[in-house]
Amino acid sequence: MKFKFFDEINSTNTYLRRQLKLEEFEVIVAKKQTDGKGRRDSVWVSNEGAALFSFAVEDNTELDEKITIFTGYIVYEVLKKYIGNQDKLTFKWPNDIYYEDKKICGIVCEKVRKHIIIGIGININNTDFGMFRKKAISLVEITGKIHPVQQIIEEVVSNFENQFHSLNKDWEHILKVINENNYLKGRKIRIKQRNGKFSEKEYRFLRVDRKGKISLISKGDRDELKFASLEFKIV
Repeated sequence: MKFKFFDEINSTNTYLRRQLKLEEFEVIVAKKQTDGKGRRDSVWVSNEGAALFSFAVEDNTELDEKITIFTGYIVYEVLKKYIGNQDKLTFKWPNDIYYEDKKICGIVCEKVRKHIIIGIGININNTDFGMFRKKAISLVEITGKIHPVQQIIEEVVSNFENQFHSLNKDWEHILKVINENNYLKGRKIRIKQRNGKFSEKEYRFLRVDRKGKISLISKGDRDELKFASLEFKIV
């Protein structure tokens, strides 16, 4: 595990994307990102005090639906150690960690040539979320304590690296943790349709399945619906 540190960068994922050669587990860390992106190019507010980092792993076809779920599991397990009330910490499919109803971590994974770049943003000691104030929270706000940002980054990457090659063997356990501590558990959602509008029909979250897809069912339907990618809103 090697580290490169930047006081400010447009995006740690973008930095890795532009490299001619990617090295596994070389970690790019920034104090601040000026153009941080989340999933579907959503904005990620990236102020100093957060853990903002990216690294790459070699790609293979088995990782397609699993890598984001696995990354979320790793971050979830690390953050649990720092939070007293662990029941309020949940995984929101497909790529976020929530504390109560606020986001504490976002993950974005993207394929670049023969690698997958994993970008992680964790709100640790930062408290300025701008327009996302009502939707975000940080570790310092939860615990009232300042936390070691670099130590948390190293824990996440080290745990990821140590468990990465046994991902398939441990997959059932990972899914069990993700499903038992899922933000969508017991909630109803509406699906975004091709016309850009959300469905009138409501769906109930069932589980994240063995392929990393979300399983939903609607009242009166017998068959489950499964999605690898989906935009939705909680009712």
